[in-house]
Amino acid sequence: MDFWIELLKLIFILTYLVIGFIIAFESILCMGGSEMAIGWVRKRYKLKGFMFSTYVFFPMLVLAYLFLEVIPYYTGMTKTLVKFDISEMLYRVFKDESDKCDD
Repeated sequence: MDFWIELLKLIFILTYLVIGFIIAFESILCMGGSEMAIGWVRKRYKLKGFMFSTYVFFPMLVLAYLFLEVIPYYTGMTKTLVKFDISEMLYRVFKDESDKCDD
């Protein structure tokens, strides 16, 4: 029985890491303004679902931001540092839905 519990824990952790990496990578691309990433997110998510995903996978998002934006910026590989702002990213991706929430 202990084997199955440990196996389920491992499956849960690996699933979190894989799905978290995908969500984090797409979120970082959306923060940078990638039209392809914005289209990918809009095709698969609604505003509340993507917002929930970004907050559930927030640790992965911070880690991806560190490796994809901060480290390359401070080592001189990129000239600009993309601002880490989840609310701005959500507004950029779901502009119409966000405007309806303001009313």
